[in-house]
Amino acid sequence: MVDERKVSFSNLGPGYEGVGPFYDLFADNSDIPFYIQYARMTGSPILDITAGTGRVTIPLARDGHEIVALDNSPSMLAVAREKLKMESSEIAKRISILEGDMTDFEFNRRFRLIIIPSSFGHALTTEAQLSTLTCINKHLDDSGIFILDLFPGASQHEHATFVNGPLPLSNDRTVERHGEINSDLINQIMRVDLRYIIRNQDEEIIDQIQVVSSAAIIFNREMDLLLRMTGFEVLDELGTFEGDPYTSESGRRLLILRKRVHD
Repeated sequence: MVDERKVSFSNLGPGYEGVGPFYDLFADNSDIPFYIQYARMTGSPILDITAGTGRVTIPLARDGHEIVALDNSPSMLAVAREKLKMESSEIAKRISILEGDMTDFEFNRRFRLIIIPSSFGHALTTEAQLSTLTCINKHLDDSGIFILDLFPGASQHEHATFVNGPLPLSNDRTVERHGEINSDLINQIMRVDLRYIIRNQDEEIIDQIQVVSSAAIIFNREMDLLLRMTGFEVLDELGTFEGDPYTSESGRRLLILRKRVHD
């Protein structure tokens, strides 16, 4: 899809506009029981940052929790609002969907639980990461929990390709997702080129959507310093959503955080 010798890493962003209707089809929902577990421990209200299509928000609301869903993608939030129409009024009233930037938001409330499911890397610069964490600290209840789901920088691919699907759509159509990852390890940024191919029942291509997404590559010691600078301390460090301890072989780094207690 992309000639890695000519890959551009300039002017990159999250890159989800136009693919909201397909996002849930390819999503990994293995994290949802994990977030429900912590929501039951902390209680409401909950802030779901980069909530997207409501993939995690809606199951949390079904479990009885009050949630603010924050995202800056109109395409993704449009899907979330459509999904919410399918829920009961009792569930829907627990959710507030807001368009906004995770690096700069302001609510007149604090939250018992704040989560960023796998999307902190969309804060591409150190300044954006510090701003995001500072906003979160400001909005976290003094006894609240912040869960940060990270892909450790040392485990990221310098170059990889993948294909998902085909998966069924309405009207006898299918969609498949082709992706290519290219990483600039010096400047710590990953580019992900995605192509969604829609076919009819005769397997003819009737549409294609291409987007370019990106994420910061953040190494563990760097992340630890960012958290220390913004007033957080680690309560637990996990390597899986099943609760296994984090090791150097783990593909995920799940940090359970609270505000740092000053002596």
